Amino acid sequence: MRKKIISAQKLAILLCRMEGLEYKTVKNLTEKLLSMYAVGQSKPVKESRQRNYQTIHEEKQGIRRRYIEIIIGKRKFTDKEYEEFILDVVTSNWFKEKADNILDEIEKHVTRAVSDGDCGDNLTTEGKQIKKILKEAFLSGANNIKSDDTIYTDMGISRATFFRRRDAGVVIFGMLMWYYAKRREYEDIIAGIVDKPNDEEYMALISRPAFLY
Repeated sequence: MRKKIISAQKLAILLCRMEGLEYKTVKNLTEKLLSMYAVGQSKPVKESRQRNYQTIHEEKQGIRRRYIEIIIGKRKFTDKEYEEFILDVVTSNWFKEKADNILDEIEKHVTRAVSDGDCGDNLTTEGKQIKKILKEAFLSGANNIKSDDTIYTDMGISRATFFRRRDAGVVIFGMLMWYYAKRREYEDIIAGIVDKPNDEEYMALISRPAFLY
């Protein structure tokens, strides 16, 4: 009997539901981050940013807490604060490596078996498709980003399938960022490295085990 599996789209919805996060919020924030990545990696933009952190570790801590606050909607961020957060992430030296790691995790976790009609079973990897889409649409640098129609034409998939894969991938990317952020935040709070917020709901949320791990 074939193991029951779900599509990446359903997985994305499930991950948000399991963590009590709004699908639309995760998608909008992550899509903005990804779409700004190529801009943030350009030398003029990087050099124009004034960093308020003394070390990469301090930078990660500051960005991490803002990410958690934005994604769980604990407080209203102004447009300027939101923009500053996005630019802090995409101009950081560590985001590219983190993004590549997340793409590998997507490929690892998002897999489905597809029946190929009379040709028998054709095992394809939905995660591999999503990794390629996100890489070529957002994470290849300004001069290497491909248009949507170029990507789905080269991949031999329909336009509808492409956007379904892309949207699911964006949300799963955001959820894997969330898993990492909340785990590191909780570890640093317990270790006394960062201040513990006086918020029991916040602590309960970040201490909850992640669904995929």
